Amino acid sequence: MDLSSILDSLLNDVWFELTFLLAISLLSSFVFARLGQPRLIAYIVVGVLIGPSLLHIIKTSSPSGGISESITMLAQLGSIIMLFMIGLECDLKEIYTRRSIAIALGGVLLPWIAGYLVAVYMGYGDDAVFIGATLVATSVAITAGVTSELGMIGTPVAYAMIGAAVVDDVLGMVVLAISKGISGGGLDVVALLLLVLGAVLFVVLGAWLGSKFLTKLVFDVQTSGFRRNLPMSGFVLALTIAFLYSFIAELIGLTAIVGAFVAGTAFSGSPLRDSFRKGTMYLEAMFVPLFFVSLGVLVNIGQVWDSIWFALALTAVAIVTKVVGCAIPARMMGMKIWDSVAVGVGMTPRLEIALVIAFIGISSVPQLITDSTYSVVVFMGLATALGAPSLLKMTLRRGGHKLADISS
Repeated sequence: MDLSSILDSLLNDVWFELTFLLAISLLSSFVFARLGQPRLIAYIVVGVLIGPSLLHIIKTSSPSGGISESITMLAQLGSIIMLFMIGLECDLKEIYTRRSIAIALGGVLLPWIAGYLVAVYMGYGDDAVFIGATLVATSVAITAGVTSELGMIGTPVAYAMIGAAVVDDVLGMVVLAISKGISGGGLDVVALLLLVLGAVLFVVLGAWLGSKFLTKLVFDVQTSGFRRNLPMSGFVLALTIAFLYSFIAELIGLTAIVGAFVAGTAFSGSPLRDSFRKGTMYLEAMFVPLFFVSLGVLVNIGQVWDSIWFALALTAVAIVTKVVGCAIPARMMGMKIWDSVAVGVGMTPRLEIALVIAFIGISSVPQLITDSTYSVVVFMGLATALGAPSLLKMTLRRGGHKLADISS
């Protein structure tokens, strides 16, 4: 029996598979940290390396990526945990402002339309609506991380970027639902209007009910739990509510991660937020790498190379439309020219939500996008994420901001 056969046999065992994926994810995160790059990119690159493109350790390119059903379920749990954590970091009063909404709308509509048009022009008409949808949502994790490393957290530019990024992630989920409806068999205007109304009501009412009533309930449960030597009671109830919100989101046609995000924002003002953040950090460290590795496994470099001109064109459109679509509203809302451009540049990274949208497209039955299109979208996400730190640093300096040192 050769080494490949032994490895295949071991990877059929879920516990060895979990051990292997977590170990290689941890190693890659150290390597990429030394290079000054986000961990999320490390996990995806690892997935590409061990997938069908290069090392063939996980050989199939099916919607599950050749990863076992159990690991796939844990990976999906990772996406829910990640969005819940992002929600916890969002101050509703600072995020949902007129300026953030205006910037987000510009950064949603222009990339969606332009992505659709370039896909049609280059012969990807069947996937065009979904391709446009993947260009919509900014990576809050990367935008916030880079902004923090540059020492810009708490500035008007940072609030504008992060606030708009959060809003356009929510809008991205609405766009996803609309795209699914269109790709699934035609445009039902009434159904889409109901979907948009339901999405808005869910976000508004979910955040309001959570902040006004559920936060108090969780605090009371936590207090009662301490008296009974059950110190994690509040955290467990908060996660339970996050899963309930995820379930409701899917019921009304959104995705589970939208519900998790709304639940996170609902608890962002809770006195227990720091406790929730610490608890979810441990869950995030385990489950989020599995999610991004599984996304990377689905990539086939050969398919990207076959579509390299489309991949490059889509990446260029993703950058230009986000900068223009966000900078113009930012300028109209009173920001300085270079600050407005910096906001647009800071909004260019596409990663987690774009890949979630692409994953939903490739894993739907029937598939809404092809394997080749999925690989192109991942290429676009990685390229925009890798290029954003240097571009943002340059534009902020042109605007006269003093920055902390960061590897570029």
